[in-house]
Amino acid sequence: MSAILSADDLNDFISPGVACIKPVETLPLQKPEEKSNPYEVTTEDRVPVQDHAPAQISLTDCLACSGCVTSAEAVLVSLQSHSEVLNALDSRHSFISHPNGASNGMVFVASVSPQVRANIAATYSISERRAGWMIDQLLGGLSGLGSGGQYGNKFDWIVDTNAMREACLVLGADEISSSLSSSVGTQSTTNSPPKKPVLSSACPGWICYAEKTHPHVLPHLSRLKSPQAITGTLLKTVLSQRLNIRPDQIWHLALMPCFDKKLEASREELTDRYWRPPLPDEELAPPTRDVDCVITARELLMLADTRGISFPSLPQEPLAVSSTLPFPDPVLDA
Repeated sequence: MSAILSADDLNDFISPGVACIKPVETLPLQKPEEKSNPYEVTTEDRVPVQDHAPAQISLTDCLACSGCVTSAEAVLVSLQSHSEVLNALDSRHSFISHPNGASNGMVFVASVSPQVRANIAATYSISERRAGWMIDQLLGGLSGLGSGGQYGNKFDWIVDTNAMREACLVLGADEISSSLSSSVGTQSTTNSPPKKPVLSSACPGWICYAEKTHPHVLPHLSRLKSPQAITGTLLKTVLSQRLNIRPDQIWHLALMPCFDKKLEASREELTDRYWRPPLPDEELAPPTRDVDCVITARELLMLADTRGISFPSLPQEPLAVSSTLPFPDPVLDA
């Protein structure tokens, strides 16, 4: 879906015409009755009523399914919107501002893609660098989101995804090298390199298309995460270790150019279950997503308007040194 499309623009919503497959998958198997007779005829009033548990359908299920809607994805992804950003900022106090309340405080961190900076730069006819400064002022400046709200929270760190894009390129080259050196007849596993030729894409729409319509190419797909997902994993692992807090105390916002990035952030495999050591109460604790919320450039402007901030009036200069914090990891901070 285009980043400039919103739910108000949709006119091709198709009400479910194809039966949703998720309830069928989630219903328990029916056990045959011990004394049932297949040739016995009975009346409806004698048929026992079966009390099935309600089917559990999550946002992830709907985003990954193309059975009942078309471009109404924007309606389904309403849980990842600018309103959700404000709700998160007003939910709890900042851990950085109140370090003594470590059990309840949150760390707010944002990652910005270069495409979003380019969109803002084209909108206001400024350079990409100045657009990046304006985004930083909105997310982490004193005249931005921190000037309002219940707790006056703002984003503690704002990172550029370009660093992770470069990391993906280096790791991708290593993956291709491993694939070229692997034996032709080697059986493919989760940890083994992909088959040749190696196909790589950071577009979740293309990945979903391949999974649904071209499953024969899946063994050739790169095993690497996208720059968005790698950024989320890096931030939550490093910050949780350095600050000695749980990963679910870190709220990560990603500014991306496409609505399909919301779909990617909702995938089950992009959670802490896949990179942190298992916990004793693993089944009881819900998984923590690498990226908690994704918004586009248009939603960024809506975020400013909702908080009563004039985005064009924000300073086109870097954040003051006094209002920024060094990243806890000295290597990454460099």
